[in-house]
Amino acid sequence: MTPITRTPSIGRWLRPQPHILLFAGFAIGTGAGTLVEFLGTDRAFTSLLLTCFIRPVERTFLSVLFLLIVPLLFSAIISGLSRLRGNAGMQGLLVTTFAYMAAVSASAVLIGLAMANLFRPGDGIPPEVGQHLLDARAPPLPESLMSIAQGYRPANGWVLGMVIVSLSIALALPFFRKQGGRRLLAGCEWLFEAGMKVLSLVTRFAPIAVACFMFDMTVMFGWHLLFYLSAYVGVVLAALALQIAVTFSIVVWMRGEVSPVKFLRSVQEAALIAFCTSSSNATLPTALKVAEADLGLPDRVVRPVLGIGTVANQSGTAIYTAVTVLFVGQFFGMDLSLDQQALVFVVATLAGMGTMGVPAGALPTVATMLALTGLPPEGIGLVIGVDRLLDMFRTLVNVVGDLAIAVAIAREPVAAHGDAAIATREIY
Repeated sequence: MTPITRTPSIGRWLRPQPHILLFAGFAIGTGAGTLVEFLGTDRAFTSLLLTCFIRPVERTFLSVLFLLIVPLLFSAIISGLSRLRGNAGMQGLLVTTFAYMAAVSASAVLIGLAMANLFRPGDGIPPEVGQHLLDARAPPLPESLMSIAQGYRPANGWVLGMVIVSLSIALALPFFRKQGGRRLLAGCEWLFEAGMKVLSLVTRFAPIAVACFMFDMTVMFGWHLLFYLSAYVGVVLAALALQIAVTFSIVVWMRGEVSPVKFLRSVQEAALIAFCTSSSNATLPTALKVAEADLGLPDRVVRPVLGIGTVANQSGTAIYTAVTVLFVGQFFGMDLSLDQQALVFVVATLAGMGTMGVPAGALPTVATMLALTGLPPEGIGLVIGVDRLLDMFRTLVNVVGDLAIAVAIAREPVAAHGDAAIATREIY
């Protein structure tokens, strides 16, 4: 008999792809926010809309994503590392992961310092405009997006603690009793699968959440600040773009043997979620899905690498820190010497491997760097107005960097340990 060939239904072809829906939500939210600002809509009505609808949707979406972090992170690291044969394989993967992250972070800081020294964005701001920015630190509405992030900052400590606990359990697995180890691994696999199913349901509402995030950001931000800080914003964005176009492309092409164009096309869903939420932590569940489903990377590599990268790979934040410190110094006429810039390089590189993965998580690092280099700490007021916008871009770079490193490590010899590993139930 001739096999029956099923042709895709028309509905399947007409059904929008998830990334198209996300971009639609992005465009609708940005357009609506810009229209509200352009028409000068009543401020009381706008505040009521934000309080009663927009921000509850934002909080609900972020809360669900943060609730998924703990079970997914715990199960991902343990189940991923368990697929490597013995402690040697685990330790090799961890060493390779941290080596890549350190190299990527150092590259990011070098790009940031080079761009800030080359284009000197702080020289073009008139003193009266700078003083206006320093005085206008309060957001134009009663509640800013910054306050939304405050409730999630403690979660970053839990994430770091969960990474440490998960790594410890994974390294100790060979010493567990045979039956106990099997049950633990089976439980982790079930927990990970359950978390991913919940995520698939949550992502159906992601376009609505993205529209709310962009509307809030646009209304809160006020595009007039871009005119004042266009040079600074342009330098930061150009440096972030170079990090993707140069550093990440080298990593995925030369080390991971994957076309940069194909890579960027595959990670766009995770990149857009990162852009809108400004949180590497909140994007972790989506990044795990993208890495395994869209990039086709082995779970034994993806799960531990992305879990660690959430708290230890923030190259976008490293660029932002380096450019901002030099920008503030240039504005105040206090150019940093070579030894001071060397200090910025070291601290920003380390900060890129340990900054909080939540909105506005880089501001404490910038304030610390200003104090260490002898610059006025109040200079951070120059950039607070556009921090939210830049936070979105640097979080996108952070998440794309995690995925790029996962692509490269999947091709490293250390990942071959997993090819020889036996099935989970037979490891012991």
